[in-house]
Amino acid sequence: MRATTAQREWPMYRQPSRRDAVARFWRDVAGAVAAGLTLLAAGLFGVLMFAHELGVQGPGAQVAAGHAAAAMFAIAFAILADRTRGRPAVVGVIAVFVITAATLWWYWLR
Repeated sequence: MRATTAQREWPMYRQPSRRDAVARFWRDVAGAVAAGLTLLAAGLFGVLMFAHELGVQGPGAQVAAGHAAAAMFAIAFAILADRTRGRPAVVGVIAVFVITAATLWWYWLR
């Protein structure tokens, strides 16, 4: 079967390969992990604000700021992974996982 003009001339009409699908999956997972870390940081800020109001010990400003900084870098690397292809995308995906794992280990498991 011959390809139509649109399929030959516009790359958006080509069928994605298995390799493209796997790369898209990992970029999507990295974005979800970065979004989860951002929600965790926002939740910690909420707990920090309400803990002071309720008179109980909260997580502390340093912990909340550390989570916020880690979330900011994770989002930046997720955007890098999403908007690039090849090695920069791989570096972005790996950086998101490393930042998230280091944050969870440093503040929750240590």
